[in-house]
Amino acid sequence: MQQNRRRFLHLSGAAALAAIAGCSSTGGNGNGNGNGNSNGDTTTTTDSGNGNGNGNGDGTASFDGWLDGTDNFDGTVVDATGESQVTIDVGASANGGSFGFAPPVVTVDPGTTVVWEWTGDGGVHNVVGENMDFRSGDPTGDAGNTFEQTFEDDATVKYYCNPHRQSGMKGVVVVGEGSEADDTDDGDTSDYGWEDATWDSYWYSLYNMSTNIAMSGNGVPFPLNEQMEELQSQRMPAMLEAADTDRPPINQPNLTFAAFTEGDPSFTQQPVLEDDTGRPDGTTLAWDKSNSSGVVSPSSLAWTHLKGVTWAKNFETHFETLPAEIAAKFRAQLLTTLAQVGINAAILVGGSRGNGALTHGDSFEFLSEYRPAEGQIEDETRRPHHHAAMVWFLSDITSLAQNGWFGYVNPRPLIPKEAGADGVFDMDIGIQEIADGVAEATMNFFTPAEIVEMESTRSVGLMLAAIGYYGTQAGSEEATESAADYANALADELATHVEGDGRVADGAANQAATQGIVGQGLLWAGQLDGVDREPLASDVLGYMIDELWDEQAGTFATGTDDDVYTITARDAGDVTGGINAADAVLDMDVRDIYARYFNQTFNRGRLQRAERPQSRDESAEYTLPLPPAAGGEHGQAAVYNAEIEYDTTADEWSVTDDSFDTEGALYLANQDIWIGQWAGDFYQGRGVPGESDTPPN
Repeated sequence: MQQNRRRFLHLSGAAALAAIAGCSSTGGNGNGNGNGNSNGDTTTTTDSGNGNGNGNGDGTASFDGWLDGTDNFDGTVVDATGESQVTIDVGASANGGSFGFAPPVVTVDPGTTVVWEWTGDGGVHNVVGENMDFRSGDPTGDAGNTFEQTFEDDATVKYYCNPHRQSGMKGVVVVGEGSEADDTDDGDTSDYGWEDATWDSYWYSLYNMSTNIAMSGNGVPFPLNEQMEELQSQRMPAMLEAADTDRPPINQPNLTFAAFTEGDPSFTQQPVLEDDTGRPDGTTLAWDKSNSSGVVSPSSLAWTHLKGVTWAKNFETHFETLPAEIAAKFRAQLLTTLAQVGINAAILVGGSRGNGALTHGDSFEFLSEYRPAEGQIEDETRRPHHHAAMVWFLSDITSLAQNGWFGYVNPRPLIPKEAGADGVFDMDIGIQEIADGVAEATMNFFTPAEIVEMESTRSVGLMLAAIGYYGTQAGSEEATESAADYANALADELATHVEGDGRVADGAANQAATQGIVGQGLLWAGQLDGVDREPLASDVLGYMIDELWDEQAGTFATGTDDDVYTITARDAGDVTGGINAADAVLDMDVRDIYARYFNQTFNRGRLQRAERPQSRDESAEYTLPLPPAAGGEHGQAAVYNAEIEYDTTADEWSVTDDSFDTEGALYLANQDIWIGQWAGDFYQGRGVPGESDTPPN
């Protein structure tokens, strides 16, 4: 596994990326003769070769690159041989905070007991062996907590802190003569595995959301009018104060509360990713508005803000883990502020039902396309996939509101039902009522058979997943029962389209995508009482894995007889969702497949067009360009392309649509974060309905 592949952080929630990644250290003054001690000091040695194969011979130690990016390691190895017990501090000053082990490298005799003792600084930590062969347990921040391990045999023991591994919080215990180590870096990436792929999923998901909502300007701007300017002037100071920070993490962001359906992610000027304040300059990151669709759809709004709400929930888990400069609470508040503004504009408009930009009257019937600049309806047809997206999103923000906003302040709720005597609106009731109303209308508008007729079985799978999520957030027992009944009807309809080998007929052009979302939908809805479709889901996902996985290509075939595979961002989202469900619910053996699929389709195939420095690894098999080098006069944002193709005969990938399809890209970004790594053990729920809906603390 490429242990230094993903350097953590430069994290972004609603906004920009704040650098805290440690620098690689060189150092040491050894002569490369293998004695590890050029100055006669018997307490510490500079590892220019310590007899265990870990020295570079030039005064630096690498341990196969394990300590690259660990900035409190300068090549010095503490010699603790002769001691029966050695103590290592957990939460020492390093890597942009208290994110280090001290000493980071120590040499001991076989039979020595190593004791890790928590300082109480840097949030929560744990100690995990490189191969998971030992583990202190769940991360904790308790000062004085200890964990011990006795090492009996010669070995080079590498370990890390799970929450801060990508920050560089790693260490090494050299036992006796250590173990043989290949100290060369030949760029071999044949071991790109599940963890690498899920870290990439995490980063690419983040880039697509943060770029879309805070940098691109590809949407209706916030603030839009004097009323929103007043809201911003009141709300921003309150959010900053609540977050205990003095400024937003991006300078002059291009905030949007309703994303346009399509945009050109080429920069219009030289991008400044770190200005003299140390922040990205949003004025240099905007896209060319003349190449934007200028149209908003329910899906473009819903998938963008579902991603934001998911991140807001996720940040709550990390308030103590993340450094203060990350401003996680501020980002969570900003993300949900924009989501509330988006709901208000799309459905309520100033709290008055019947004037929402995307709704027909007071029926919770969504238009398909609306051009806000002209106040013009582009497509008034109601479509199942748009309604499914809104149901999923509204259910997620309902759970956020119901659970105290997951640990942060929500100044003056923005979605009113009624104002009390003090003029404060009851946020929870308003959101719940909207979610219930949209779900009820959706279930009444579309019979399962009509969804197939209007769109395809793929949309039935999507609706199942959305209803599964809503059912865990419904506002009454009656509403929950209605969701379960509707889910069973959807599943029954699907069963009539599933062939004996598990193939789902009447789906999208991309068969693997159909299998993936149908399988996920069946399993997500199966979280509701009275809905159990695991056998059918197992058949559907089994067909995707057994019949459509192209081992030679390293991706999923779009059909068993296809020579060219056309893959959109939405297709990739459906496949990713299916794999996530197969792993998280069915415990199918799919992790190696996902790693190869992601490396080939997203990296080699360039579904993702660029990456940022924090996820970049020059030794990667398929390294993507940095944004300034991603094409065009000034470069392009690190977001998904709309469509790529794989030619099986030529073994060649090509980008066939380099626009930014917001609906597809942000849908994929949601599926990515649910399968993606976020501080290892800390990611809650994997997107399974009911599993990420209450604060973990």
